[in-house]
Amino acid sequence: MEFQYIATTKEGKLKNGVVDTSSKEKAHEYLQQKGLKVVSIHNKGKHKNKRANFLDANIGKGKATLMDKVIIARHLAVMLRAGLPLVEALKAIEEQSTSNKIKIIISKVRADVSGGNNLASSLTKFPKVFSGIFIGMVKVGEASGTLERNLEYVAGELEKDYELTRKVKSALLYPIIVITATFILGIGLTIFILPKIVDMFDTFKLELPITTKIFLGVATFLVDYGIYVLIFVILSVIVVRVLMKLEKTKKYFHRLYLKIPVAKAIVRNLNLARMTRSLSILLKSGVTINDSLEIAVVAVENTEFKDILNNSLKGVKRGQPLAVTMGSRPEIIPSMVNKMIAIGEKTGKLEESLFYLADFYEEEVNNATKNLATVIEPILLIFIGLVLGFLSVAIISPIYQFTGSLQR
Repeated sequence: MEFQYIATTKEGKLKNGVVDTSSKEKAHEYLQQKGLKVVSIHNKGKHKNKRANFLDANIGKGKATLMDKVIIARHLAVMLRAGLPLVEALKAIEEQSTSNKIKIIISKVRADVSGGNNLASSLTKFPKVFSGIFIGMVKVGEASGTLERNLEYVAGELEKDYELTRKVKSALLYPIIVITATFILGIGLTIFILPKIVDMFDTFKLELPITTKIFLGVATFLVDYGIYVLIFVILSVIVVRVLMKLEKTKKYFHRLYLKIPVAKAIVRNLNLARMTRSLSILLKSGVTINDSLEIAVVAVENTEFKDILNNSLKGVKRGQPLAVTMGSRPEIIPSMVNKMIAIGEKTGKLEESLFYLADFYEEEVNNATKNLATVIEPILLIFIGLVLGFLSVAIISPIYQFTGSLQR
């Protein structure tokens, strides 16, 4: 019987092939004697065994990093443009990758392609790794003979997406650090410093100021029930994160994001940039408007934008212009977007109008993230000043009262 295997060498390189033995155990022993560590092995003529199915399921459900996908698309495009056959290009990416997960995924994709499947259908087995846009662009590229060009478009889109995400995270890092440090400082003073000062004042039977009493009450509560407060906070965070991922409740959080001051502009513009960029690339590659709208739903994260795209798809199928269907949600889709789309539809240059909108909103996000620190900094300074001022009054006031009683 022939057994197909995937194994790793002592150097960590992935290797796959076929061995002809009487049983799976013999095949396993043979590969171990060759110095290979078996990842999966199954009868070539039958369904995959449970271990292989488990491995496939976990790989398909897992997530690769954004940069992993950028590298795959960019390297494939370069090698195909240089004239390297697709199977050889996949093999080169597999060997060069430093991620064992990517090695296994590309190995399975290469095995499918070698077996006669096209690249797009091979990628669909890993929906959590390769998005609908990635697969759609590959499918159109294979059908039109422009696979390397479409892969370059995908790589460029993913790189821009990575940069936008990185800038947003960087802009939020500073306020998170400052607020966390202030919170830790306040808790430390309340629990460890204030009670010791209060013990001294109790000896002299002095009436404590109201600010000190408040802090003392908080300190007593945290000392007595701190563990329960910590458990409550952790459970609350877990519950909120679960609710944010559930389909029934996620839409309420996404709707809230579009109403929070400062954040709403970044969230809206980020999703507008992704939506218009995805549509423009798909249309330019020859994908129909119906398929482009269906694939673009995957590109946007906010459920409100997903609903808009789904409603637009229904409207376009009924024969309505895209600009009209997009205009149903003016509180989310600016009038400029509808006007640009309408002009693009009239002139037959819809993808160019969408490219312009994508560049415009990406620049808006870039400017917003640059200015975010400038906007938040005075708010943080006021917040920190109030916290530290309250702490100072709570600690220094009884000290002044104590020194005054000594002078009397």
